[in-house]
Amino acid sequence: MSHSRKWVDTSQPATSATDSRQVPSGEGEHFVVVAAGTANGFIEGSSLCYPAKSTSGDYHGEMTGELLIRWLTNQLLALLSEPSVMVLGKAPYHNQLIDACRCPTTSTKKADLTTWLERRRIPVPDGATRPELLLRCQQHRPKPQYTMDNIIREWGHEVVRLPPAHPELNAIDQVWACMKRHVCSSLHRFTRADLQARLEEAKLLVTHRVWASAVKRSRDFEDGYLSSDNIQEPVGHIIINKQR
Repeated sequence: MSHSRKWVDTSQPATSATDSRQVPSGEGEHFVVVAAGTANGFIEGSSLCYPAKSTSGDYHGEMTGELLIRWLTNQLLALLSEPSVMVLGKAPYHNQLIDACRCPTTSTKKADLTTWLERRRIPVPDGATRPELLLRCQQHRPKPQYTMDNIIREWGHEVVRLPPAHPELNAIDQVWACMKRHVCSSLHRFTRADLQARLEEAKLLVTHRVWASAVKRSRDFEDGYLSSDNIQEPVGHIIINKQR
């Protein structure tokens, strides 16, 4: 979280808290931040922040479906006072399938493939090979049901899942970008305490106006995609000359 180049005042001592940046030689510590928000701002009490075990920079390895469900049930859902629509991306921890919807994979044993088919009363051809059984399983793959979706609906809310690789449709991605810019420009000590303090500042800077603007921008993208859906460019007349 530091700029590769920046103007500095070399006359200031290295211990200065405002005019020097003690950038560590290594990656330093990483924090994972989880929160939810609406056009009115962050949902009070929904924030979760904890230090990552890895310094690889890839936060996906620090979040699991089990951890996200605990945050969902213990924090977020209890804070929602009215029926809401939750927007979810395509991250792996959002897509934890219920056991009944799991389909065998290429590593599944032949006996387990047969058992999977028999439990669903799907005919198993005599003498079928393992690839044939796997293909039959895939042809009868159940419609996916996600653990998160079921929990959210049990609490009286609804879910909207975004298509892959479309962060512009998710307002919170714009909010995270705003917070990261502040942390990147204001971090000086590169310690855990300094990072946490800058994160709290960044969260306060993301006011309801910032959230409302992010939501509007995502909706504008959505409206643009909807208006252009199924629109094809006109094709002129095609002349085919037949030769005998």
